[in-house]
Amino acid sequence: MSFWKLLVVIAVLLFGLASGIPTAQAATLGGSPYNRAQQEVVIAASPDQVLKAAEQAFQVWKRGELVSVDAEAMEVKGISRTNFFKFVDDLTVSLSPIEGDPGHTRLHITSEGRVGEYDFGGNRRNINEYLNTLRSLLEQG
Repeated sequence: MSFWKLLVVIAVLLFGLASGIPTAQAATLGGSPYNRAQQEVVIAASPDQVLKAAEQAFQVWKRGELVSVDAEAMEVKGISRTNFFKFVDDLTVSLSPIEGDPGHTRLHITSEGRVGEYDFGGNRRNINEYLNTLRSLLEQG
């Protein structure tokens, strides 16, 4: 095991002890309401345009990685890794057309950490960075 991976394991276990989580659960907790963020926005573009840009955004975003695209369900999934410890956060982008307005699309974005109970603003940052990347791609056409 590399030094950095060992350091991450120790940090996760110490974080679990400090937060009162039993150490056996500390490394696999996830799902905490304090380790997730979500946002709903309306984008001025058709659902097809937004779906294509949503897929590209994970490929362009420096911390993002595309996991799957379900065009039928209009859902894009990806991950983001933190810069130093490389913790993984799961992002889900769900698109829905706005009834009666084909030129706008509603996005529901969720970012949830896999490790730990708190995200210290990381999931909110993921959503903001992803949305900035997506908007930039849509502006480029």
